[in-house]
Amino acid sequence: MATIPRALFGNLPIELVNLIMSYAARPTFAQPDQYKAKNPYSTARKLCLVSRYVRRHVALPEMLHTVLLDSRNKKAFVHALRMQKEYAQTDSHLCFAYTSYIHNIWIGEFCPSPEYSFAHRSDGMFVRHSDLGLLAPVLLGAPSLAIDFASMYFLTRCVEHVWTNMGEDADQECSPPPWRTKTLTLLGNVTKACPMTMFASGSAFLASLSHLIVLPNSLGDVSLHVAGRAIGAVGPRDYNLPQWMAHAPWASLKRLETVSLAFPRVKLPLDTAEFSAGMNLQTELVTFPASLVKGYRVPLEIKASTETGEGCISLDDVRVVVSDTRVHFCIYCQEWEKVWACGWPGQAGGEGMLRYD
Repeated sequence: MATIPRALFGNLPIELVNLIMSYAARPTFAQPDQYKAKNPYSTARKLCLVSRYVRRHVALPEMLHTVLLDSRNKKAFVHALRMQKEYAQTDSHLCFAYTSYIHNIWIGEFCPSPEYSFAHRSDGMFVRHSDLGLLAPVLLGAPSLAIDFASMYFLTRCVEHVWTNMGEDADQECSPPPWRTKTLTLLGNVTKACPMTMFASGSAFLASLSHLIVLPNSLGDVSLHVAGRAIGAVGPRDYNLPQWMAHAPWASLKRLETVSLAFPRVKLPLDTAEFSAGMNLQTELVTFPASLVKGYRVPLEIKASTETGEGCISLDDVRVVVSDTRVHFCIYCQEWEKVWACGWPGQAGGEGMLRYD
């Protein structure tokens, strides 16, 4: 059999090389392995060592497009921002403008749940105060921001920091806000009042949001939804909305256009014991106009039937999309980080990542 000649990589057109490199550097968010076991950014990090050109024009843009931050890598990310500050001061070729390339950023739980008031929290609980000036502009420069509700105090500090540093000549009421965030994703146990409403800066931030996405609480909302579908208490095309939505500060979300809620996709019959042990499921994203929850009475159900009633949203007013990726669900843990990173199909901007920019 004749040997098929292979083209040398260096002989390929530069446009084709860039495409190959970009594909290789793309984070593997849909990987079957957990992120703790295999870093989805591992290939991009290796490509940063290939050359200055590949690092600057291929690997870093792909890595930074969607950033996942949690207690495992927060320190490394803050350290990278410190180094970038030094590179900028010395005019180093390693200097890279992170903010320009980050479109989506996920902030996991940086610290224990907020049991203390905002005023009694130390600056070092999340990050050092000296690092807030580095981190806040980067986080709030992303059009899409996802955050564990337990870290809302940290986000409130970031918003307050950029708000108070707008400059003495800036009119805070008339000037554009010092952030680009338009889509906010909330996850975790939303049980306490939102700390942002206590500050003028936080109120301005909430008022500027266009889209709200809610990822359900692991033990409560997810289990109730799955169990309800399994025993027939929730119809096959019905959805129960989280109870906290009845008390959410909807009046503060003045420019909010849509509300989206994520649910595991349940196909009947379902073995609840198998779900408790763990199984791979697709997810559904249910989206409806924000005007439906801004009335006197907030509906807490979505009904497929025509007889919805005052306390329900009709399925006719809802858009439902299903994820391509299956993620691991069990009664105690769900991979919502992976769900958010992979996103849902049919959205502008790429392979499933939910975007409204």
